[in-house]
Amino acid sequence: MIAYFGSSLSKVRNINVKGVNDLGAQQVIDATKIDDNSTLLNVLLHHGSIAEKTEKKLPSIKSISFRTHNLRDLTIHVEERPTLGYIYKNGGYYRIINNGQVLKQKMSSPIGNYPTYSGFSASRLKQMSNIYAKLPSSVKTNVSEFYNSPTKLNPYRIKIDMNDGNKVVADMRTVKSKLKYYPGMAAQMKKKGVIDLEIGAYSYPFKGKK
Repeated sequence: MIAYFGSSLSKVRNINVKGVNDLGAQQVIDATKIDDNSTLLNVLLHHGSIAEKTEKKLPSIKSISFRTHNLRDLTIHVEERPTLGYIYKNGGYYRIINNGQVLKQKMSSPIGNYPTYSGFSASRLKQMSNIYAKLPSSVKTNVSEFYNSPTKLNPYRIKIDMNDGNKVVADMRTVKSKLKYYPGMAAQMKKKGVIDLEIGAYSYPFKGKK
């Protein structure tokens, strides 16, 4: 056994990453700094510090663990924090995760079917993204973009672009409970238009109210 740990056979041969959704497997491997020059013994002895440094470098990782197979193969198990959308600033997109945190990694374009958020303060962004997280899946997949659109009469007013071509006007304080009616209301519309949920619930086509 001592001879094994001192030989090239003790070095990592294959690395397999499981549990990634929005992160890339290679991105996780690079963050751990484990490569074919690393030994399994070193990974096992220092797995706690490796995990801590990896989670610090990739805040979207909720937890990470390591398991070995065949004395040379390593499996990295990752649990990601859910993605709640993106904000656009400084010529790029930044990912928002489930604690309302905006990640520092700049992306040229969004990944996955998640909404973008425009015009929200940090506190309102956290509030709005948490509301989105609790929406029915049938509604979440149809949301394209949230806009902060306050007025003097209603500082909580928001607008929503939907992937099906409709627009929604709503109040941030009540949008979670009212958006569940969106699929039924949209199905009854003969033309694309606006569904107003700010006060009550009604719809009208883009060219004017009926």
